[in-house]
This record gives sequence, structure tokens and C-alpha cells, in this order.
Amino acid sequence: MITNLTDKQKINWVRILAILAVLIMMVYAPKLWVTTKNFPIIPLFDWLPIPTYPFDYILAGFFFAIQIVYIFLNKRWQGWTILGLYLFLALVDQNRLQPYFYQSFLTIFAIEIFNRKANPRKILYAIILIFFATYFWSGIQKLNEAFYIQWLGAINKHFSFLPQWFLVAFTYAVPWLEALMGILLLFNKTRKFGVVFILLMHGTITVLLFYLGYGYNVVPWNIQNMVSVVILFWTLKTSNAFEFFIQFFNTQKLAILVFTIMLPLANNLTGFYDNLLSFHFFTADLKYYIIYLDEELQEKLPENAQSFYRTFEGKTYINVIEWSTDQNKVLFYPEDRAIEYLDTYLRSFAEDPDKEGLTELVNYNQVIKK
Repeated sequence: MITNLTDKQKINWVRILAILAVLIMMVYAPKLWVTTKNFPIIPLFDWLPIPTYPFDYILAGFFFAIQIVYIFLNKRWQGWTILGLYLFLALVDQNRLQPYFYQSFLTIFAIEIFNRKANPRKILYAIILIFFATYFWSGIQKLNEAFYIQWLGAINKHFSFLPQWFLVAFTYAVPWLEALMGILLLFNKTRKFGVVFILLMHGTITVLLFYLGYGYNVVPWNIQNMVSVVILFWTLKTSNAFEFFIQFFNTQKLAILVFTIMLPLANNLTGFYDNLLSFHFFTADLKYYIIYLDEELQEKLPENAQSFYRTFEGKTYINVIEWSTDQNKVLFYPEDRAIEYLDTYLRSFAEDPDKEGLTELVNYNQVIKK
């Protein structure tokens, strides 16, 4: 039974689940992992060597294969190789920094950062910090006006038969309820309630995704988290709520706290550090863009890009999310530097890339907020 495992067994099963979710997503979105495709890659640094065909396919194939080997052999060098490859691939194309990949590889990092002879509970607590952060910060980051507007609009569309006062109250309660899920996991008396709430949330999301017919890319992540929280938390007993944060404190624990507490807090307070890497999951305040194009540029862009032309009030634009999800099967990475890189790429097809008015970037969520 998955509810009656030793600490070492829990770590191993969560590790396997993390890798399985990535493998399923790689099969679902194969073009994301190669550079030979119609959608431009978005490197973090211009000086990075970009693997081209056939080396991009060889690298992606090796990345996939070593994860399969890691499931069965579970050698530390394999874990670090996987982490190194993911880091390189994500630097080559930031669109690979999706939350489900980030959580899985952060979990592998939390395992491999410790020596194999380390106390299993040390490793277990490091992994638990990732799951606490996932729910706590995902709730806190939803405390913004754009989320309230989009969420209320969505539930009004599908649940208009319910009283309006209830829909409004539920909308404003959602961020706090999700943050509470993370907090409930900290206490012995509330831990199982937290697990049940998380299962209900992920289960509802998964059913709705199939009902609505989109967003299948997050289904493996939802299932991964549902099984993982049961394995990690259902039978877990601790002496106090702060045990996860302060017990076994060492350099490795500090490294995990940086990624799960310090950097998300910095993002929340100052905007430092990327939003998706700070657990901005479905928060509606991410920077998703449409790009308006002038007539000169419209005629010069590649045919694949032109197939995503749309018009509004007589003006032609590309919906970046639509283009990205068609080619990569994932959303475009929502950071300013990424959209600016894409804008530069599009403008490069014009005779004068620096000409004013060639493009106009419009933040989709900002328009909704207004």
C-alpha cells in the first residue's frame, strides 16, 4: 500500500512519479525538445551553443532515454546528468521552463543533492518543502485583480445557475483556500484534510480539462501530484509544524529553502525571479501577449507564422499563445525577455528591423484587467 511505505520507499516512488510525468509530457510535446521546428526557440543567452539537426534530436533522445534508465537503476550520476541536461535545454529554450517540468526536476534536485547514505528523512523533508511551496505560493500568487476577473468570468460562464453572491465569494476565497492546503500539510491534525482537499482540487481540474477539451498538458502533472501527496503525507507524523523547515538544517536544506521560500517571496514582494519558477500557477497575472503587425511585416513572415494571423478591428495580429501551443504544445514562457526576443525575431524579417511601428506588443491579461 502506498500509505504504508518507509521514508526511503516514499522518496523512491515520488522520484519515479516525477520522471514518469516528464516522460509522458515529452511524448505529448516532442517538438518542445528539439530546435528544428517552425516556432523560434528563446535562449536565455545569445552566446549559448544551439544544437541543430540532427544533434538536437540526438540530445533529446538521450535525455529521454537516460530518464528511463534512471527509473530502474537509480544511480546518482544519472540524476545529476538529467538535471544538467535539463538545465542546458531550458537555457537553450526557456519555453521548457514549464511548471510541471520545473517541479519534477526540482524534486530530483532535492533527492540528488544529498549523499545516498544520508538519513532518508532529511531527503523526505526537502521534497515536502517543494510540495508545501507548490500549494502555498500558488495560492498567495493568485491574490491579484486579474485572477479575480478571469476566474469570476469563467465560473459565471459555466455555473451561472448558482447565486451570484456565492460565485463572487468563492472567487475571492480561492487563493486563500489553495494557500491553506499547503499550511494544512504542516500539522499532524490537519494533514489528511490537506491531502483530501488537494485530491479534490486536482481531480476536479483533471475532469474539467477533459470536459472542456483542452489543457491536456497539465493532466500528467495533476495525477503526479495526487499520488505524490498521498505517498508523502497520509501516514506522516511530525513533532511540530516547523520541523520541515528547521530540522536537519544544513547546506542542502538551505539550497531547497532558497528555491521554495526565499526566491518565491522575493518574486512576490519585488518581482525578482521568474513568475513560473515562483509558483505562479494559473494566477492570471502572467504576461501573455498578442503581437500586432504592420502590413509590410505581414507579407514577409514565414508561412507557418502567417497561418496564425488573426484580425481585430481591421488590424492583424499573432496570438503568441496559440502559435506556441500549436507548435510546442505548451504555453509561451511569460517573461518580458522572452516576448522581446520573439519580437526581435519577427522584426528581423523586415527590410528595416528597427523601423517604428512594425510590431505592437499587447499584454492579454493587462487588457482584461482594464
